[in-house]
Amino acid sequence: MAALTRAKTGVAVAEYILGLLFDGTLRSGDRLDLDGIAATLGVSRAPVREALLQLERDGLVEMPHYRGAFVAAFDAGTIREAFELYGMLSALTSSRAATNGDGDLRETLGKLVEALAGCDRVDEFERIAREFRKVVNLATAGPHLRALLRSFNGLVPAAARFSIEDAMDEERAALHREYEALVAGDAEAASAAALDHVLMTAENAVRALGRRGIFPTDASPADSADRPQRTGRSQVLGIVRTTAGGDKE
Repeated sequence: MAALTRAKTGVAVAEYILGLLFDGTLRSGDRLDLDGIAATLGVSRAPVREALLQLERDGLVEMPHYRGAFVAAFDAGTIREAFELYGMLSALTSSRAATNGDGDLRETLGKLVEALAGCDRVDEFERIAREFRKVVNLATAGPHLRALLRSFNGLVPAAARFSIEDAMDEERAALHREYEALVAGDAEAASAAALDHVLMTAENAVRALGRRGIFPTDASPADSADRPQRTGRSQVLGIVRTTAGGDKE
């Protein structure tokens, strides 16, 4: 692989490693060669270590003390848990945007939704959809919430990428529902639309990765083997409702 031509950051390195995980090149228990990854991407060891720390937080990498870095055992529950938490934060920022967003925000989001309507290329669709979420987040999140959102820069966007190709119409419709709620100033509808969109993307990603043999294709959301009881949708929206009025300090 050629050296990275874009910003040589830990995020870019994490995306590269995630690509190897999600195409089956790397499997649970495999040792990660820091020097090899750095040489392949044309970066120093520093962004590789940064990427591994991100992936360790995502539950995809284990780094036993002084023993190197290894691919952790992960399953559909790992994916769902990350998306559920990200969905809670996205619901919060969308709720605030509906309440506090101005005309400039609505105009910017309207242009993005319009661009999505005529987009049929996966890479471009993904870029626009991510920009939509970024615009909402930056408009309404304070420094602490932004820091939390950045902690999802690894697994969530990488897994979401696999969900888009087979569900572009669903993704487009979900973003349009959220946009309409934002324009209407309906905080509850906006938060529900954002949460439902993220959870839908999670299930599409799980199915897509299952088809690639990353984990069983019959991994059900209700499978108790995945994780302890997941937070219900109504509970999540209730949490958002009680916290959405926080200041953006």
